[in-house]
Amino acid sequence: MTQKEYLSLVDKLNYYNYRYYVLNDPIVSDYEYDMLLKDLIEVEEKHPEWKVAYSPSVKIGADIVDSINTVKHEVRMYSLDNVYNEAELYNFLARITRELGESEIYFTVEPKIDGAAISVTYEEGILKQALTRGDGEFGEDVTHNIKTVRTLPLKIEEKQKMILQGEVFISKKTFEVINQERKKQGLNLFANPRNAAAGTLKVLNSKIASERNLDILFYSLAYGYSSSSHYENLNFLKKLGFKVSNLIKNVKLADITDEINKLQSLRESLEFEIDGVVVKVDDINLRDRLGFTTKYPKWAVAYKFPPTQMTTKVIDVVFQVGRTGRVTPVAILEPVTISGSTVSRATLHNFDEIKRLQVMIGDTVFIEKSGEIIPKIVKVVKENRKEVKEITFPDFCPVCKEKLLMEEGDVSAWCVNSDCPARIKYSVLHFASRDALDIRGLGDKVVEQLVDKGFIKSIADIFELDEFKLLQLDGFKEKSVSNLLNSIHVSKNKPFDKVLYGLGILHVGKKTAEVLAQHFESIDKLMQANIDELISVKDIGEVVAHSIYTTCRLEKFIALVEKLKSFGLKFELEKKDIPNKLNGKNFLITGKLSRSRKDMEELIRENGGNVLGGVNKDLDYLIVGDSPGSKLDKAKKLNVKIISEDDFMEMIK
Repeated sequence: MTQKEYLSLVDKLNYYNYRYYVLNDPIVSDYEYDMLLKDLIEVEEKHPEWKVAYSPSVKIGADIVDSINTVKHEVRMYSLDNVYNEAELYNFLARITRELGESEIYFTVEPKIDGAAISVTYEEGILKQALTRGDGEFGEDVTHNIKTVRTLPLKIEEKQKMILQGEVFISKKTFEVINQERKKQGLNLFANPRNAAAGTLKVLNSKIASERNLDILFYSLAYGYSSSSHYENLNFLKKLGFKVSNLIKNVKLADITDEINKLQSLRESLEFEIDGVVVKVDDINLRDRLGFTTKYPKWAVAYKFPPTQMTTKVIDVVFQVGRTGRVTPVAILEPVTISGSTVSRATLHNFDEIKRLQVMIGDTVFIEKSGEIIPKIVKVVKENRKEVKEITFPDFCPVCKEKLLMEEGDVSAWCVNSDCPARIKYSVLHFASRDALDIRGLGDKVVEQLVDKGFIKSIADIFELDEFKLLQLDGFKEKSVSNLLNSIHVSKNKPFDKVLYGLGILHVGKKTAEVLAQHFESIDKLMQANIDELISVKDIGEVVAHSIYTTCRLEKFIALVEKLKSFGLKFELEKKDIPNKLNGKNFLITGKLSRSRKDMEELIRENGGNVLGGVNKDLDYLIVGDSPGSKLDKAKKLNVKIISEDDFMEMIK
């Protein structure tokens, strides 16, 4: 076989794959395909220099990586805001129509697949990279596993760079087969198809991923060719050979509810799990006007299906101590399967919740997964009550045995011992979490061992871990020790707001930490602020202000900050030198440019300009490309200066 014949065979087998897996319309028998693939593999073994990145042989899985690397997304992957009933959906739609002032708005209605979000990049028509969602800004590189997905083309006709976003899943049927096999081998069963898909994406050996038959459906063209219609973009992806759900509909506002009801009625019959429906504004230009919050696009929402309820029995109640010392009662249940996963525990939140439910140990109860995620008890079946026992609250911490504090009017008890092992454990897990220092390898079981062995007594001790200590942990060898120590070292480069969030000040979440870091610019200024200064900060109320003020005056907190400073963590806001060529002027873009919209917006900000969410009286310049939208007409009415892409590039030179 010549090299030209080899390349022809690659293209032929890729086409057969597309007909079989994507179109479900095979044109050769399984035997014929297997024989051709066997010939291909033999040629590649004889001539490894001929093998191309898009060879169908990679679907079998052969790549083994040492570790999963974290990579910054070129296009951020946002989460979706949720609504749980028609009233909340109507509020979302009313806000859209009110803000846009448009009468004819089209929406796409799409099944919300319960899988793992993925971003896939193609360059020169070849699959180059695949990243998990991660925290939206950074994802994990799982390219070696995504290549094994039979329905995913490794080569496409479109040569310009493209970034697609979609959902990786395992079908219900495949999930059952996987768990049956794991049961035979004495392995732990996967809780649900979503967990199985997410876990499979992160295995180091791609052969395992290939055997589990991952599948993928795309829901967005995030970068590259783009029409002004999201629905048309999805049809474009279909033409290129990508798998896009045929259940996606493009409808007017009045028809959205009907489409949601149709999808809900189909839920049980689908090959994959869905937990709701995604409703999106179709017009890309209208999306630009609506913009984003810090977490969600304002032009899309997930309508979550009502949770399934099941009955089970309360076997016992235990009390957990959290990072802040709050003691939470947790019901231990007879295991029951709900929404595709096995549930054996449910939070009871606090004393008032137990009184409200009138729940006792031994009761039969209804449970549901709130938002399809968190199990909770919603009702007690008192008619079934036989041998039951009242739930009594401990006077002493179940972990450190210190006297618990419960102030008058409080519904929770608190362990005030900051050296309590449970508090230390959860503080370390919070500090190492993705939204804080993102220390990979410091998971629940590892932290538990470190605390139990006395190697960690505060979060500062993380930076004094060494090879000698880590090799004493179960499952740790030289490679895992090296990976964890490297992750700890890299975490020192995290910005001030991440470190501040990681400190775990009560009521200071991720967004609040960002606001505080921007306002005070250093931990020293924050710690010196009085109550009035804290309350004057945007979005900081009295409760949060008092929590920050009190915490920043605790001797242990002051000592902790000083120790973390000594390890080189960042406690000041890093200010970038931004050229002021655009002098704070406000810009907006409409139409298609030679550069991506994301690149243009970065250029604007990098040169001292601002990007607005829509046309208004504050807009200074509208950059206009091919096929501009309604922004152009509105800008003209407001006498906004209209410029081309070349005009803009001349401004920043």
